[in-house]
Amino acid sequence: MQIKKMFTQGIFILVIFFLHISSYALPSLAETQTLQIYTHFQTFIGKPTWLLIVRDVESGLVSPYIFDIRNNDNFWVAFTFGHHYKVTTSKLTFDRYAVINNFCGLENGILSGVSMFMKLTGSLTPDPKTMKCHVTKYQDTQLTIVNDNLK
Repeated sequence: MQIKKMFTQGIFILVIFFLHISSYALPSLAETQTLQIYTHFQTFIGKPTWLLIVRDVESGLVSPYIFDIRNNDNFWVAFTFGHHYKVTTSKLTFDRYAVINNFCGLENGILSGVSMFMKLTGSLTPDPKTMKCHVTKYQDTQLTIVNDNLK
């Protein structure tokens, strides 16, 4: 009985969370920018975790993304949910032992109407000199996720 009650409360909290998020996201989906991340590491040490936090400047919506690096080759997409945004945190953590703050130099001001494509290569270690982070910024019209013209 206790498990059923906890499950019901958990579902309720998730519904409230998604309703709250949708109140921010739906009006601005046409202006959503994307951060596309592609990794091709030769090696990596430990179990690194990348915390990326994006804040929409207009609405104040904060979108945290956590990427667990468990493979050499990865592809991730983060969404901004607005036209003007700022990367407030880009932190790479190697277990409890080392942290690289401002990973890939992403915490550098407000971006407007700009999406990013990031390619990370080399060896991922606590020494940032062992890897390369190539960031391409471009004016984004839209990233098609669903094409409803396919009927």
